[in-house]
Amino acid sequence: MSHIYKKFVNERAVALIDKTTRIRNCTVIAHIDHGKTTLTDSLIASSGLLSKEVAATARLLDYDMIEQERGITIKASGISLIHELDGQDYLIHLIDTPGHIDFSSHVTRGLRLTDGAIIVVDVIEGIMVQTETVSRQAMSELVRPILFVNKVDRLIKERRLDAKRVAEEINKTVREFNAMLGKYLDDDSLEKWEVSFNKSSLCIGSALHKWGLDLSVLNKAAGGSEAKGDLANAFIAILEEVVESYSREEEGSLTEKYPIAKVLLDSVVKTVPDPTVAQSYRLPVFWTQQGGEHDKSLLESSSDGPAVLLVGDVQPDRHAGLVAAVRVFSGTLNRAEPLINLRTGKEGKSLQVGIFMSKSRIALPEVPAGNLAFITGIKDIAVGDTLVTKGAEGISPMMELEYPTEPVVTYSIEPKKLSQLSEIQEPISQYVMTDPALEFEVNPETGEMLLSGAGELHIEVSIEKLARQGIEVVIGKPMVLLKEQMTRDGISCKSGDDSTSIFTVQAILPEEGFKAEEYGTLLDSEPMGGCYLLDSTGKINPYGEELEWIREAFRALVRSGPSSGERLRHLAIIIKEVQLRFEAPETSWRDVTNPLIQAMRCSVASGNPQTLEPWVRLEISAPEEHVGELTAILARRKGRVHEIDSERSLYRINAEIPVRESFGLAREIRTSTSGWATWGAKPGGFRKVGADDEEEPVY
Repeated sequence: MSHIYKKFVNERAVALIDKTTRIRNCTVIAHIDHGKTTLTDSLIASSGLLSKEVAATARLLDYDMIEQERGITIKASGISLIHELDGQDYLIHLIDTPGHIDFSSHVTRGLRLTDGAIIVVDVIEGIMVQTETVSRQAMSELVRPILFVNKVDRLIKERRLDAKRVAEEINKTVREFNAMLGKYLDDDSLEKWEVSFNKSSLCIGSALHKWGLDLSVLNKAAGGSEAKGDLANAFIAILEEVVESYSREEEGSLTEKYPIAKVLLDSVVKTVPDPTVAQSYRLPVFWTQQGGEHDKSLLESSSDGPAVLLVGDVQPDRHAGLVAAVRVFSGTLNRAEPLINLRTGKEGKSLQVGIFMSKSRIALPEVPAGNLAFITGIKDIAVGDTLVTKGAEGISPMMELEYPTEPVVTYSIEPKKLSQLSEIQEPISQYVMTDPALEFEVNPETGEMLLSGAGELHIEVSIEKLARQGIEVVIGKPMVLLKEQMTRDGISCKSGDDSTSIFTVQAILPEEGFKAEEYGTLLDSEPMGGCYLLDSTGKINPYGEELEWIREAFRALVRSGPSSGERLRHLAIIIKEVQLRFEAPETSWRDVTNPLIQAMRCSVASGNPQTLEPWVRLEISAPEEHVGELTAILARRKGRVHEIDSERSLYRINAEIPVRESFGLAREIRTSTSGWATWGAKPGGFRKVGADDEEEPVY
């Protein structure tokens, strides 16, 4: 396939990569098994990159062997398409993302890089828990939504509904979706962004059978009329045709008459703003303007001036080292031009730049602003890094990503061959750097290696990926990661004397909407756990070796809290006063770190820290006959059932259980219901260990 991709990029895409107003960056997001990857196949086939006969079954962007074997998406994958509308070609950079909660960090990263999102919803199951999670993430990043109501064929084939009832179910899903948007958008934004046929932001159909309907189809059926009554009648008439086609088992005729790719990609072009428009309102959400010369080019996605890139993904490659997926927010990314990482201050040159095409990388000499691209050859790079060319070092970096999940389970691991014990730690550490939801540490006293992740499946997949890199390990039994968190702001504490450095610090509990820059210069952070180290004095040299010692002290505190020695979460340490003193090389590190750690621990301890355990919220859909067994399973696992809703044709159970009781839950649900139940999960916050039923979770 790589030669087809190369020809496509060189003959068609290259002509558009500098036409910024004709570029669209879009993510496909959904609850697991609602049809994202099936839909994406048809979109890819429309550009001639996949046979239309195998589209919807090829799962082209699930090219990883683990994804093919498990039948789920576990990573974000990108591809670029060309779509013609009104006689003009458009370049669409498309990212397919996972639907499982354990891989939510990939959704977060994909949304930061894109300006629009196709949100796929199974019309039978409706708005599920992960649908809301990913939609909330999209709204927080100001990513414009397009709703695709999928699996309309199930209403006809499984539920035997006529055209009017099918229309009612579709309208019900649309109302539910817009009501959900209303939770996360203000009134003005909701008025502009709520989905509808009239706004070209709503499509319905069947990804499996490759047909879809949008406003243009209804307009044509209504004889060009835009009157609501005429469009409603046209909608019913087309649905009657659809029902009749399924009754005759001639759904193939729908594919020919109403091709799904046309309606979806038309909607993307019409609804998703181009980068010059999107960046003007999106960038202020995650980037602080400074009133400098580079603000204009960033807000307008101009290819003039220094390049500014955001790293959205990093993956190891045995030939190219690290491969980073980036968005070029301004300037032009040129091959071999030096780039400076604003996080590390280090400079590096790329070996290759270009465009991702599924698992292939098509190299180009340059990639202008507004495009999604890849870079190889840059060392010490991580997700969320801001890279700039010379002349732009003074701009502020993009704000760190906020993930809906964090590591909550951990496994002890050891090599299959003990002789490899000293050889595997470094490659595991490098692999963990590519996934913000993973943590790896080695106990300095016992040598025990611990791998932590967002869930059971997340760890299983990570172990499989490591094995494919030749790193074969054996894992122990899962353990739940307990956390420490303050219940109130701590007091200011001072430590040190004239023979050492002196620090005065205060530990505070960040509130919702916390902006680190309002408290001082960000020296270090742990985004997944929401921990920040800030300097309000301006006296700490950002280029001196003492800064790394200060960071080490902060990381030591985060790893082991003062209450029970568990990892801290949701914490901001503000350095209010500092007198640095270090002279003798053999004692200077200790003279800085010891008083700082003492002051930090004192302030955290004054904030009444508590030991917390993670919970998970569940939403399970199943036929009525399985509800009793499912609630019994939850009760055995010390879960709490909050609501049983009988909307639609299924019963929906809203519940929560401790993460420590969730291991093997998916297998038990599938077995007990013979596969009839579907379920989704999202983080349920943390509760004090041993909390009673009335205690509210901590987020």
